[in-house]
Amino acid sequence: MTDPEQLHRAAGAIALTVGVGTTLAPGLFLRPFGIPAADVTGAAQMGWRMFGIRTALIGAAAITGSTEARAAILPVQLADQLVFAHAARSGGVPVRAARLAQAVSGVLIALELLAARDA
Repeated sequence: MTDPEQLHRAAGAIALTVGVGTTLAPGLFLRPFGIPAADVTGAAQMGWRMFGIRTALIGAAAITGSTEARAAILPVQLADQLVFAHAARSGGVPVRAARLAQAVSGVLIALELLAARDA
């Protein structure tokens, strides 16, 4: 068995890291995902920053013990899975970017499912 508190904190820390990176420097943060910084301008930059702010706020609140934030991680990440699957199919983001985003999201989903199992 694992400690649900540690699992929630780990999920929160990952979400906070992704959120802060995407908010502060979306072009730099998204480069390893295969999205060139030159493509992260205008509306795309604003969209990524909004995604980052949402993710950072939920992550920070989850780390501090907010039950509402912890409960939000799973449904938000499931929705993100669908969004990135659609983005890959429609060409909204490179397939590599979508798959890596889904992998990170999948880690958060797994951590929250394990926390729920061990609660």
